[in-house]
Amino acid sequence: MNLYLDATEQAYAELTRLDQVAGDGDYGDNLREGLRGAVARIPDDADLAGEFETAATYFLDEVGGTSGPLIGLLFNDVGASLDRGGDGDAALVAGLDAGTAAISRVGEAKVGDRTMLDCLGPTVDDMHAAKPPVNWTMVANQAFDHARATAELSPRMGRASYVGERAVGTPDAGAMGMALLFWALAVYRDPASRGQLPDPGHLM
Repeated sequence: MNLYLDATEQAYAELTRLDQVAGDGDYGDNLREGLRGAVARIPDDADLAGEFETAATYFLDEVGGTSGPLIGLLFNDVGASLDRGGDGDAALVAGLDAGTAAISRVGEAKVGDRTMLDCLGPTVDDMHAAKPPVNWTMVANQAFDHARATAELSPRMGRASYVGERAVGTPDAGAMGMALLFWALAVYRDPASRGQLPDPGHLM
């Protein structure tokens, strides 16, 4: 979570700018403040499952906006999967898969609606299609590709749907926020991958 917070701090201005095009302009605030609050509550001796579980509780209980509770659902499923299966790639992928399904179910969105699912869904599919072990550097780069591709989509959900075609040409902030999660997971798994990934401060 510290890595995710670090990436979000660097990307804050860009996330805010993206959300001002097709949202309320508060996505950067919600994600950054949510991660700051979660990190402050994570015990020093927490394992990866504990980090996700603590962050899940904070996002579900404390973070506003549409995205806060949905991110909390994702974190909750990832933490639960890691608790059951250990700190391994298979458990992490299973948790991301379950969390993506939960977001779709609760948020009533699907891939193609120009939401965070347009990063999560295709990236999880990429992981299932690839042979193990997971190449997290490749996964993170694919996640950024999927997030950037939302620039071609017309929004169909929430406030962004009222903006319509005016949003086309600019990536969805929520999708880019999820790409930053994959960035953090890649650097967590292999710190050397940082040099092979996009700079969070210059997403575009």
